[in-house]
Amino acid sequence: AKDDAGLGDQINPLVRTLIASKSPFDPAKCIDGPLFASIHFIGNTPLWEKIASAGGVRNVKGQKYTLGAEDVGDTFVNYAEIWGENFYLKAVGNCKDEGPVVESPFSSTATDDDDEKPSLSSNPLGALVSLFNPGKGGDMKQQLLPTPYDYSANVKGASIVLFQKFSLDLSIEGTGTVRVLYADENLRIFLSPTDTNVTKGGGDWESEGLIVVQARVDLVYDDWVDQL
Repeated sequence: AKDDAGLGDQINPLVRTLIASKSPFDPAKCIDGPLFASIHFIGNTPLWEKIASAGGVRNVKGQKYTLGAEDVGDTFVNYAEIWGENFYLKAVGNCKDEGPVVESPFSSTATDDDDEKPSLSSNPLGALVSLFNPGKGGDMKQQLLPTPYDYSANVKGASIVLFQKFSLDLSIEGTGTVRVLYADENLRIFLSPTDTNVTKGGGDWESEGLIVVQARVDLVYDDWVDQL
């Protein structure tokens, strides 16, 4: 989370370096799968961060995508703990492949201060990025999509869950766009190119221009048990 300006000053250039690489990604390996925890953001504080920061305990927040599910197609879960796993908010919906973006709005931002670009090997956080990034080797028989790449998201409903037993359904609907700027099997970077609006039952979830860094949840919280 964006809670330390000094740490952000070190992380943000690395984020922009990964964005500027415009690396292709395989959605079956990099999007579809387990929960990815949101660990850092650049931009205005999103609603899910405010929710997760309210309880004063360790609160996991993130997203889980399931692509090509039988009968329901591509789906997602937005997850934000309010008081740990005993009290959390979950929003569900459908997503749709919208295709590659012709021109990236971060073509200039990601390359600013070229002579000050960090080296992943010399930066103190380089080892962390290397852990998340599996490299370019491995099986090449995969569907590689270019970045940036857009998915539209349509929230169908939400619920508040208490003690994993009691659930209160909320009448919430919303729309937004998820722009993939970088994705590998352990780390991904998303951009909200427009406001993500809750059109029924709430306000803005994310603001235009927000960049979110997500890591596979078990790399961040080794005691995480997926019940989504």
